[in-house]
Amino acid sequence: MLVPQGWADLPDDLLQSIIFLLGTPHETLAFAATCHHWYAAFLSCLSAIDLFALFPPLLLRPKLPDSNLYSEHFVDPTNTVASVRCRVPWRTVNKMDYIGYSYGNIIYCYKKKCHLFDVFTGAMTKSPRLIIGKRDYPTFGALTAPPASADSSVLVQVGCSLFRWKVGSTSWLKLCQIDVPFNHLIVSRSQLHTPIFQVMSFKGEIFAIDSSSNLFKVFLEPRFRLQKLSVGWAAVKFDGYMWFVVCDDMLLLIGPANNRYQAVHLDLSSRRKRMVKVERLENWAVFVGSGTKSQAFACKNPERWGGRSNCIYLCGVDGEQPWCTVQLGEEVKEPDYWERQYRWRHLRHVEDGVTDLLSTIWVFPGVFSRI
Repeated sequence: MLVPQGWADLPDDLLQSIIFLLGTPHETLAFAATCHHWYAAFLSCLSAIDLFALFPPLLLRPKLPDSNLYSEHFVDPTNTVASVRCRVPWRTVNKMDYIGYSYGNIIYCYKKKCHLFDVFTGAMTKSPRLIIGKRDYPTFGALTAPPASADSSVLVQVGCSLFRWKVGSTSWLKLCQIDVPFNHLIVSRSQLHTPIFQVMSFKGEIFAIDSSSNLFKVFLEPRFRLQKLSVGWAAVKFDGYMWFVVCDDMLLLIGPANNRYQAVHLDLSSRRKRMVKVERLENWAVFVGSGTKSQAFACKNPERWGGRSNCIYLCGVDGEQPWCTVQLGEEVKEPDYWERQYRWRHLRHVEDGVTDLLSTIWVFPGVFSRI
């Protein structure tokens, strides 16, 4: 009988049981970084459990230029006094234009190049230069998968065009028109007239939504293209912005509507996609940022770390508290809440125009994504 000689020799079933007992994302990252064997056990867990649903995300409050308002640490909902350092080089990124966040990476643009910064490791990935006009600039950016994945791409919108860079390649692909099917035989062409602000990968497919509530399906192969989907929006009329979030096998859209946070389930089973109103989140809690270019997360059974089910955790917008919670469908009674939501969309004027600074967002390690 073989007896383990050290920590690196512990059996896989024991290591995987330890992962289930870990309480926070950074504890899990520390586990995976222990040795090659433990990292392999961590990777094998990704196909069996959804780590996004197991833990709450961490709160990232950016260090703004000429401000000491926030420290360079995350805020952990499970332990607000824990000190988890953020690895973003703030002095560098505050000279750049923030265009999005996804899979643990903040995406900035500087001199027509995209710079991806992993907020947990500090690793930086840089794209080739975008071939765009002198006065053109990106307004949105998102990853389709973690940068380490073989099929990872960055999507960037510039004006009416969508660009794709496959991570590691030497050039961008440009998409100028979208497919608008009238039926299964006829397809017309149209331009992308409004800004995209959310991209989500779900069950092997990529979806996007713009500020006019148009829903798209993104195809990367064999040809880079965007297809507009026919959707019935009768269930809920959102107040202009919303977030994709995955709960188990459901793709939800969640956002403010009539001074309440409401949610709809995107039913993809029919040719004409339907939005079905969700009355309760049941045993889920959803975390949304203070800007539409951020990524939303869902955590299952939040009571196990002191959280609340059927609630939305909203990033703090005034610096007084890290976050606040509202129940799904509950009226937000604070009279100036919505005004402060908009006020915390920090803007700055740059040479090419006006772009967003990064505001308070929820973050999760990209390596936790199932591969």
